[in-house]
Amino acid sequence: MIEEHDSLIIRCPQLGGEIPFKYCRTINEGLPCRRIMACWEFRIEISKFLGEHYSIDQIQLALAPPTKTRIDTILELIEKAKKIKEEGE
Repeated sequence: MIEEHDSLIIRCPQLGGEIPFKYCRTINEGLPCRRIMACWEFRIEISKFLGEHYSIDQIQLALAPPTKTRIDTILELIEKAKKIKEEGE
């Protein structure tokens, strides 16, 4: 059952606080967080869990590095804000 570990709690290095396993396995549009293996490897058999509940394609998609860096995203948002401001003037 996919919910078997949902109530386990761990400190999330990305968010800086405690979160349940359920959050980690659903944060990525219903797929696991890309850091799930590193964070949970000493608490549960995470490789086995992923293999039992997700297809290879789903695992590869979930664990793939992000396509944009945070800087790229911030720069895009700045450019959009500039365009909106220019259009409003």
